[in-house]
Amino acid sequence: MRMTGGRVALGAALLLVSVCACAAPLTVLLTNDDGYDAPGLAALRTALLAAGHRVTVVAPLRQQSGSGVRLTLGELAVRAEGEGAWAVDGSPADAVAVGLTRLLPARPDLVVSGANLGQNLGTNVVSSGTVGAAVMAVQFGVPAIAVSVGLDLAEAHAKPAPFPSTTAAYPLAASTVVRLVERLATAARGGPLLPPDTLLNVNVPARPAAALAGVALVPLGAHGGFRFDYPQVAEGRVRAALDVDPDGARDARSDTGRFAAGWITLSVLRPDWAAEGARAAEVATRLGDVAGLAPTAP
Repeated sequence: MRMTGGRVALGAALLLVSVCACAAPLTVLLTNDDGYDAPGLAALRTALLAAGHRVTVVAPLRQQSGSGVRLTLGELAVRAEGEGAWAVDGSPADAVAVGLTRLLPARPDLVVSGANLGQNLGTNVVSSGTVGAAVMAVQFGVPAIAVSVGLDLAEAHAKPAPFPSTTAAYPLAASTVVRLVERLATAARGGPLLPPDTLLNVNVPARPAAALAGVALVPLGAHGGFRFDYPQVAEGRVRAALDVDPDGARDARSDTGRFAAGWITLSVLRPDWAAEGARAAEVATRLGDVAGLAPTAP
């Protein structure tokens, strides 16, 4: 595996070195958007427990992909699913909010969301339930990591189960997360694993370790990993359809392009809608003196 100059924070050692005992075990809330019994979550739970961390699962009862940071108003069913695991009949953001406010006895050190079936890259992150769960955690003041594993759309109808290459890559994604958490915990020296108001978005291609190009710390792309279409299936009815976004795949400077080229991508996200200074200043210039927008008495 290779490292790229200047833009890579973690190299091949992130995947290959053994987990050291230089940081104390962490308390982790584990969630996802594929459901509490999804294999991607199970792989992360197994790896985090094997590394000595204390893991509590609070995840949606059912598949909740594409739910973003949606919250449910009103009653929610919460069901115990064995020791240290609960299923919440709501969105991933619901699961995190319920876990942090009602189920865990104290604030955890970290929320991990995933491993998701399918990449969450570029502009697609705003609709991702996996990323939405991490956003909710950060809004509660808890560091969070969203984890996704790529999929090959051509495997949608594979037998005996769809997307076999994604399933095969879950253990690799889980071991990557364990080493990433260890790196962050060692650097934190007992403090928060990430700066305030930030989360880490991790995407792992569905490839064997030997076929990966490396690990890259890159910004979100201006395109998505997927693009959406809505072909008509009947009068008055359309169907949501996915395809790989070719514009994103060509953007070599961002997470979408690097992921398409076989890199594990790490992107630091700020989970709010605040515009950067230059964009906000440009809009302010166009608006001029906003005092003049005040309504006048009839």
